[in-house]
Amino acid sequence: MNPSEICQETIDIIKQVGNFIRQEATHFDRSRVEHKGFNDLVSYVDKEAELKLVESLKYVLPEAGFITEEETLNVQSEEYNWIVDPLDGTT
Repeated sequence: MNPSEICQETIDIIKQVGNFIRQEATHFDRSRVEHKGFNDLVSYVDKEAELKLVESLKYVLPEAGFITEEETLNVQSEEYNWIVDPLDGTT
């Protein structure tokens, strides 16, 4: 896959996950928010969005590693890495 194709595939995936986040915002359930630490919260939406991104991006650039905030997958590559934090600044 060439760089243009990688970018387009990535944009499509991000839009799909963005739609999921937007949809979930209409019926957000506060009871499904977890405390990771002092002043550090994570919602099911953040975890699910991260998982969706990781699962999809694996196919775009299979040799790439992942650095994720919610630790869905933290495997680094020497050459390429995706840095995934779908809902940055949620706390």
